[in-house]
Amino acid sequence: MRIVEKVLYGFGGLLALILFFIAICHYNPELAVRLGADLKAEAVEAGNASHVNDVLAVNTTVTLGELPAAAQAKETSALTGDQAPDSRAKVVDEGTEDRLKVPEKVAGLSGYIPVKATGTEISQTKADEIAKELSKGETGSSLTFDGEIYPYYAIINEKQRAVYRQIYANANAQNKHFAPVEDITANDLKNAFTSVVNDHPELFWVDTAYKYQYTPKGSVADITLVFNVTANNLDASKAAFEAAAKRITDETYGSYTDYDKERIAHDTLIGRVKYDANAPMNQSAYSALVYGRTVCAGYARGLQYVLQQLDIPCYYVTGYAGENHAWNIVKLSDGYYNVDSTWDDTNPNTYDYFNCSDDDYAANHVRRDLSIYLPECNGNRYSGLETNPSVTPPANTTKPSTDTTTTTPTTKPSTGSTTEQNTATNTDSITVMTVRGGGDANYIDDVNDYFNECFGAMVGHDDEVITFDLIVTDKKLWDNIYKAYDKGDCQEGYIDRYLVEKHKNACSMRVEAVPRTDGSYLLRHRAVIS
Repeated sequence: MRIVEKVLYGFGGLLALILFFIAICHYNPELAVRLGADLKAEAVEAGNASHVNDVLAVNTTVTLGELPAAAQAKETSALTGDQAPDSRAKVVDEGTEDRLKVPEKVAGLSGYIPVKATGTEISQTKADEIAKELSKGETGSSLTFDGEIYPYYAIINEKQRAVYRQIYANANAQNKHFAPVEDITANDLKNAFTSVVNDHPELFWVDTAYKYQYTPKGSVADITLVFNVTANNLDASKAAFEAAAKRITDETYGSYTDYDKERIAHDTLIGRVKYDANAPMNQSAYSALVYGRTVCAGYARGLQYVLQQLDIPCYYVTGYAGENHAWNIVKLSDGYYNVDSTWDDTNPNTYDYFNCSDDDYAANHVRRDLSIYLPECNGNRYSGLETNPSVTPPANTTKPSTDTTTTTPTTKPSTGSTTEQNTATNTDSITVMTVRGGGDANYIDDVNDYFNECFGAMVGHDDEVITFDLIVTDKKLWDNIYKAYDKGDCQEGYIDRYLVEKHKNACSMRVEAVPRTDGSYLLRHRAVIS
């Protein structure tokens, strides 16, 4: 009987403790949230520790540009009124984009790709290890940026400015991987990174993409920049870039007003650049000035850099004009003007979108993201001063070929995508490859070879579902491949390359390993693309 009484008393005490804990959480919900996050972190860590080599399947999803839910929940507003500039553009009403009318002759002359942020959640324990081991690199704490020349720096808040300075300094030092100088969320990081690349077209070797890891509580643990092929020989690339810009600024010699310099720079740029949706590095100023082939992002960044060299404030604007689009805002003596050099680059070239007000652009341009905080364009003194050429241009005004003999790089170009994902259909495309790699029986024997084979198997297909098989030499290599997926190395290894090459948004990959009698492993892949 006493044993039964003790059990009942013990059960009653436990029940009382549970009710007491529920009451505390009810009146202090933040405690429940913190406990939940800590438990989740412990579960993730336990899951990582329990991984054994007999796991024979792995799933991974890579979506470029999407922010984690934890960060979205914490970040209700990226900007506050006292931290934003006094002169703001109007926030667009819903439905405005649907009412835009893009003239037929410039339809499709777009190509801007929004900044892509690839985030991976890690445990708090791993984040603490990163904080102990990873340097902050160049902090840029002594740097200053004039808000009239670098408006995005003026737009963001103080915490984001600190990370902006750090990103800028590390980009110049060619440091790809570093820990943030501030405790920031994913949205803080995105605002800081976007502001850097929007303010600084001279950082042409930095792709408009980055990666980061974050904790279950939403704090960013580390930042990884993505450099393009020009970083391999940066001194030579900078020399080519500056020489190409100088060829344009030299055309303004003898002109005394900012308006005259702006017009000549505009005319010279579109006279030397050709619109090409497949141009390499087409989100950079380098593609316009050096390669002479680009899309709207390259036109806008190219003009921005040239006018900066002429001490004329020129801003990079992102928005929508039937498609994602980029153009410029230029400051002259009486105010600000919109300039869309991409849409002026027609046959013949025009001034239809040169030095226009916001009202002039209202029918076909809408700002988005941080660009809505740039100054309103109400200048009028320098509008409509130019005359369009006749439909049949004189022989001496024909667009010349580009001023460069630089060969097109075959390495990874600038990346870009939107954040939306589409549901895949069941139109499977099955590709079974003849595998290579140089190992026994001609099987794949190296992780990098495996990445190359995966990329080769996928890049030739446009289906929403792609399946293919590869054979690797042994279980040890499969374990290394599994770890590569687990750590996210597969993203840079081949998935990001595929998404960029095919202009896709996301890839969900499942890999199943099947042992074979000779000790090798058959890897069966199923990729769902959107």
